[in-house]
Amino acid sequence: MTSIHTPVITSAEPRCFRLTPRGRACVTVVESGEQTVGSLSRYLHDVLMLCGSGAWFDQLRQFMPPRSLEESLQSLLTLGLIECQEGCDFTH
Repeated sequence: MTSIHTPVITSAEPRCFRLTPRGRACVTVVESGEQTVGSLSRYLHDVLMLCGSGAWFDQLRQFMPPRSLEESLQSLLTLGLIECQEGCDFTH
């Protein structure tokens, strides 16, 4: 079930995904070695890491199957770990 506040991801739309402050904090904790991936599956963690400061859906699709990628992105959006934008500024 999809929240009305979470955008539905379709591969036809050019979408860019980047970490939110909450997502960046999650990555920082995991990379510090103080905690493992935690409740995120390894696959979700990999998608989260690929989003970094910004990644287009088409770029992510090169590394992961489209359907499971869409489901993973939707989960990360729902958790508030990434955000979806029409265009990303990769300079940050």
